Amino acid sequence: PHNVSQDMDFRAEALLRNFDDIEVHAFTTHVNKMVPSQYCKPLPAGLLSRNPFKRVTAWLQYRSILRRELAWADIVQWYWDFNYLPFFRIPVEGDLLRKAGKKSLVIWCGSEIRNPDTDKAINPYYRREVESGQYEYRFESERRSRTTQRAFHRLGFLPLEFIGMGHYIDPELFPHRHRIYQLVGLNRFEPHYPSPTNERPLVVHSASKTGAKGTAYVTEAVARLQRNYNFDFQLLHDMAKEEALDWVRRCDLFLDQFIAGMHGTAAVEAMAYGKPVVGYINPFIGKDYPADLPIHRASPDDLAGVLAPLLGSGEMRHQSGKNSRAYVEKYHDDRRNAEDLHELYFRLAGISSK
Repeated sequence: PHNVSQDMDFRAEALLRNFDDIEVHAFTTHVNKMVPSQYCKPLPAGLLSRNPFKRVTAWLQYRSILRRELAWADIVQWYWDFNYLPFFRIPVEGDLLRKAGKKSLVIWCGSEIRNPDTDKAINPYYRREVESGQYEYRFESERRSRTTQRAFHRLGFLPLEFIGMGHYIDPELFPHRHRIYQLVGLNRFEPHYPSPTNERPLVVHSASKTGAKGTAYVTEAVARLQRNYNFDFQLLHDMAKEEALDWVRRCDLFLDQFIAGMHGTAAVEAMAYGKPVVGYINPFIGKDYPADLPIHRASPDDLAGVLAPLLGSGEMRHQSGKNSRAYVEKYHDDRRNAEDLHELYFRLAGISSK
């Protein structure tokens, strides 16, 4: 019910554009004016209200929509988490999903199952941000991760797993998973490779949350490097999606996140534009990525050192941008990913596809 980073939109569009033997109805509880949803219909706004009357009214409307859609659907694909009754952590959708008995998939995207204890043990930068109080997603907990996964397990869901999420998923509850990748419509991302002759590159850093993305480390490194290198810097924060994408399209170097230890959709979009990307890939997670992942790996401790040669060489930026685009075409193309999902849907539903 949550269109995280427009992924629900992108998958719905890819399926509908590439196949005429499938129908998709998509709904989202969270409508972000800065990230428009083209294929997702909004669910009642009161689901997120603090007003008990509005919330109960919205739940009743929501359950009516869900009951209708479950009767229509062959496959249920969920995003993020359920809506829960206060204090009891009981999904308001649970009885309807159980009664419908449809084959069901879930995509977890981050905080809904992130286990701070797990990450503190393998990621010193996450541990440092959490313990310093700079990390914004304070609702993350081992308990939330465990109860959320148990709720989906009891209802028979199969996880669709992004790289970087697998170490949170309980293998006893979910011994089987299906690997997926963030996807982009390459037809909407014409590559704009950095010019090899540009002597004043534009560097951008995208941060929905500055603490969780390591923005302080970025600005510190930028300030240090600007003493010796000629470049411009732009922070993308609290900015409408289309405006942010325009900055990414025009930039010469994209700085992703430096805390979580994995990349997300923003890095994929930058690579689709043909941009070199720098980010922190935790070694524990890094082994799950394809060997040809072109992201320049940097931690908060060595970020300036990794950026320096890229700032000093237009040719290096240009070639890295070409590697980025080739990687996205290989792994993140929406048609290829839609074909994989289409095949999975039909296999689970026991229907022969065309």
